[in-house]
Amino acid sequence: MGAISSEQTLAAKLRQAREEAGLTQERLAQALGVSRELVALWERGDRRPSSYQLARLAAVCGVEESSLLSPGPLRPLEGLGRLIGEEEARELQPEARQELLGFLDFLDAYARFLEEVEGESLPAGGRPPRALEAREGLLTDLRQASSQALRVRAHYDLGQDALPDLYTFLDELGVLVYKAHLPPEADLWGAFYRHPRLGAAVLVNVNATPGRQSFTLAHELAHFLYHGRLPGILCRRQVSQGEPYWEVERFANAWAAHFLVPGKALKEQARRLGALTPEGVVLLAGHFRASYTLLLYRLANEGLLAPEKVREWSRLSPGALARRLGLEAFSWEGGPREQPASPLELGLRRYPPSVLARVRRAVLEGRLSPGEAASLLDVDVPLLREELLAPPEPGDQRELWELEGALDFTSPGRKPRRPSALEA
Repeated sequence: MGAISSEQTLAAKLRQAREEAGLTQERLAQALGVSRELVALWERGDRRPSSYQLARLAAVCGVEESSLLSPGPLRPLEGLGRLIGEEEARELQPEARQELLGFLDFLDAYARFLEEVEGESLPAGGRPPRALEAREGLLTDLRQASSQALRVRAHYDLGQDALPDLYTFLDELGVLVYKAHLPPEADLWGAFYRHPRLGAAVLVNVNATPGRQSFTLAHELAHFLYHGRLPGILCRRQVSQGEPYWEVERFANAWAAHFLVPGKALKEQARRLGALTPEGVVLLAGHFRASYTLLLYRLANEGLLAPEKVREWSRLSPGALARRLGLEAFSWEGGPREQPASPLELGLRRYPPSVLARVRRAVLEGRLSPGEAASLLDVDVPLLREELLAPPEPGDQRELWELEGALDFTSPGRKPRRPSALEA
């Protein structure tokens, strides 16, 4: 019997990698931007993928490229190779590299916690509803950005005005949001990663303005809905035409803009104001609970404001404009979230509420020790005890006194509910 050729070895490895990643030939072809017939030719050994196609294929399937080309088992990607290409990883600043590795390490540790402590069977969650998934390949058509954004708002009954807090909203969708402190020179706003056991996870750079953080969250939500077949995407300040995922990033930007501030609703609100002024933009920002700067650009996107006005009015202080209108708390621009001075100051604020609630409950129920919880969340035990495990502090009773007379009733047709064992 003749020796098996290197082409046959590669063909068999390609099929094995695809099948172990749970992808059909059609799905893999869509993720790579090629035809299904070409994928079939690769797997039969009749054609060989180019070096670029092979690198993309390895990333999509989550395996080391070198293991596709040599005998032996396939090797899963490790370290930053799971999220970005090796060349891109080498160009990162050490601080950014450390934060991204911390993100990936936490996801692995949290997956083990869910399996071993919570008894969950993974993979689970972190997938978009079938009704919202892109039907064909990776959605990159800018002409669909507005209609798709409205479709998502309608699916979640969000209307066309102000959105809920996006950190909380993504957490409720099962998208794990991790906060990182990335240096300005890293030129990174966030990342999307498809964890093999947890599903969709998002990293957001909190060393950015609240307006940029909200835009990043909406941008990563677009990746979750339409680009979840990709293994990972870094959200950078500049992505040049022709770079990998350039069209994907461009679509996510357009979708995020329409999701945060729908064009039709913006035009209706702008018409009610009459002639646009900087103060009027502040009122629009308050209506949509979006940043003043975002509103300037959305008005320009919709042809309601000239580009030179965007440049001129962007130099003004939105806080001062708001105070002129008697709006003392301009929280949607200044932001209630404090920007940490360093990664160490983030502490438990890195993690979404659902993660902290699960870990706290596991410790209080004796299924996880404080030391294990501190290791999982990468904090020391005293901080964990002080911020997560301490009993609730008593609150101000004034509001209770003010509201109890008005709200102390049972809705018609409802019987008073007895306390459960957990509330006792």
